Amino acid sequence: MLSRRATLLALASTSLGARAIQAQPAALPIIIGTQADSHWLTMEAQKKGLFEKAGLKPTYVKFVAGAPMMAAAQSKSIDVATVGLVPFLSGVGQGIPWVAIGFHVAGPKGEGILARKGAGIRALADLKGKRIGFFRASTAHYGLFMALKKGGVAPDQVTLLSMAPAQQLAAMRAGEIDAASVWEPWMHKLVAEADGELISTEADIGVLTAASTLAVRREWLEANRETARRLLQAYLVAYDSLHADPDPVIKQFAENVGISEQWSRDIFASVPPVEIKKWADPAYDYSLAKGSKVQAALADLAAFLYEQKVIPQPVDVKTLLDDSVVSEVLKANGIGK
Repeated sequence: MLSRRATLLALASTSLGARAIQAQPAALPIIIGTQADSHWLTMEAQKKGLFEKAGLKPTYVKFVAGAPMMAAAQSKSIDVATVGLVPFLSGVGQGIPWVAIGFHVAGPKGEGILARKGAGIRALADLKGKRIGFFRASTAHYGLFMALKKGGVAPDQVTLLSMAPAQQLAAMRAGEIDAASVWEPWMHKLVAEADGELISTEADIGVLTAASTLAVRREWLEANRETARRLLQAYLVAYDSLHADPDPVIKQFAENVGISEQWSRDIFASVPPVEIKKWADPAYDYSLAKGSKVQAALADLAAFLYEQKVIPQPVDVKTLLDDSVVSEVLKANGIGK
């Protein structure tokens, strides 16, 4: 039989245990749309169970492109979309009330112009008169037009052929195109498998639109602000975890897209995780704050997409970036102001 003291201690322990369990935040459900891309922070959070540790109950839905993700957001079957800037703006233009609460991938060095060796292209100006493969309605579409402008070449002075990256690879290998505007890991593949060489990255010409957003619907954010805070808290932890040891995610990305570990390491170096701790700092290129460079780039991209008839109507970008959630998370962690 327990002594009276032992009994009281046992009761106290049980009571404290119950309170401790009750003190844990109830796991909040969230449905995250992902793509097989270099979304380093999401991969790290998944591998380490960081969403769960932040008090979330995540469900992941994989997509092969931005268009089906737009449809899922429209039907409210996903809460968060890790979606590039072109489908992000296209979705807004089609009535999806998206707002970006983060940037996932921001890699102007991970997109660029590659030329077939022997095609006589050593600089952007040499693209004049050439056949160029590109994927319409992508950030590489915009990057190509900015590259032509930088090189003093008018769009009607080249032959533009819209094709998917895999088709660009085959076409360059067969000598059917002279150059391509594409992103990683296809840049590596064109060099290794199609005798291509890099002419210019988008970073070289000052283009910042090779980025992916964390997009949520406005009404979802209003009703689920705590869920959004926990999401960004998980990404904040993932950021520090990645910097401590990026190898597991580098290996995972190589496996996801079918490339060598060394290629994956190269891509991680050129397209590193975005600096979440600076998302509220307007001086950072990929900041959500008003006045950041990417906000201006977003306006130029939206105008270009409308001009090219990719989106059906003009899009006002002034309220599409929201730094309020990350500001709250950073403040709670003693970062920034």
